[in-house]
Amino acid sequence: MSSCYKKEIQVGSDLAESHTRIITVDTIGVLLSSYVKDSFVTANKGLALIGNYHDTYTGKTNASTFFQIGLPTLSEDAATLLPKTAVYDSIVLYMRGNGYYYGDTTQPFDISVYELNQQPTPEENHIDAYNTSDVPVKTVPLVTGSKILRPSSKDSIVLRLPQALGQDFYTKIQTKANQFTSANLFLEYFKGLAIKPTNTNSGAVYGFNMTDSSIIVRLHYHLTLPVKQDKVIQFALTRTNYQFNRIITDRTGTTLQKSSPEQREFFATATNPFAITQTGTGVYLKALFPTLREVLKINDVVRLMDARLILKPVRGSYNYYGNKLPNPLFLQTTDASNEATGTILDTTGQGVQQRAPVIDDVYGVNTNYSFNITSYINALLNTPGTAENGLFIMEAEMGAAKQINRAVIGSRQNEFYQTKLILNLLTIE
Repeated sequence: MSSCYKKEIQVGSDLAESHTRIITVDTIGVLLSSYVKDSFVTANKGLALIGNYHDTYTGKTNASTFFQIGLPTLSEDAATLLPKTAVYDSIVLYMRGNGYYYGDTTQPFDISVYELNQQPTPEENHIDAYNTSDVPVKTVPLVTGSKILRPSSKDSIVLRLPQALGQDFYTKIQTKANQFTSANLFLEYFKGLAIKPTNTNSGAVYGFNMTDSSIIVRLHYHLTLPVKQDKVIQFALTRTNYQFNRIITDRTGTTLQKSSPEQREFFATATNPFAITQTGTGVYLKALFPTLREVLKINDVVRLMDARLILKPVRGSYNYYGNKLPNPLFLQTTDASNEATGTILDTTGQGVQQRAPVIDDVYGVNTNYSFNITSYINALLNTPGTAENGLFIMEAEMGAAKQINRAVIGSRQNEFYQTKLILNLLTIE
């Protein structure tokens, strides 16, 4: 036979017998808010976001992209490549999606392509461009197009640009015009392109890579001698650090609508018991733990063994298709300044702690993100005056987002989808 016994613990020689126990506390209030940045860097991300998306939680988002094309790389001298017997055919803008979308893909993808009226210029002597940046375009679009895209198959759309524009390109290459002798002269001649949604109808925002010829201008012509032979000259993206996405969201009628021009933070309430993270439109979920140090009053001796932050997305605010949850999310520390001050690492201390959503496919009530924040909470417990310290929960760092995925997270006022901080404490009695 075998048996076990509980080891006796004494602290000091004059104390009564002490006992240890582990208790779980899940009543520490988590104060959630949505922090909104009006402007953030969107330049040089290697990605174009284009389209319209209407959301009852975050508003109406309109995304367009601005970029420049450069001189083509010719395999031969222009006179050899384009003999007098060659014939110009057409010039097209080719766009192939990278598979990303957010919104309703059953609606047509309606876009207009404009020629820039001036070259993009660095803002305040920096190359960075922001979601609010803009570049004047010519009044009449070069072309408009409409298509229902199938993003899962990385569908493409081909838009035929004006015949006169292509003929002018072709003639200038063939005659070695000055505009085609240097990169700078070419950009003065053709300053760039902007692709914008044609209307404000709700649909989806789609992603297009800008680093692998997924968006490219192609000039088609053919040789006639000795037999017909189709040829293509390609104009690829240039000055990648000047390419940017303009992402504007109208938040009228949402919980993120400002009550004053200076308002940036929107706290969850009993009426609206949730907060939002949508890094791609500048919305960052923030969590504070203002009553955390109250746990120190439980007993004379308390040691934190484990701390987990459980985020509960509100049922009905997400699905597998149009309204996908961000995947993954990670945590950055912040304070009253609302600037990111550090990143929460994983338990090894070597990498960033990232969490994918666990989806409750049956009832939807247990869908969650779960983070181990033991070290962070332990630091708050041992440091007075940290009530303003908290966490940003985001899909990407500020200014680094390439998607507009959104999560609506239940707050402490939410009866069914309540975000909780769960502490396991070791006490000695």
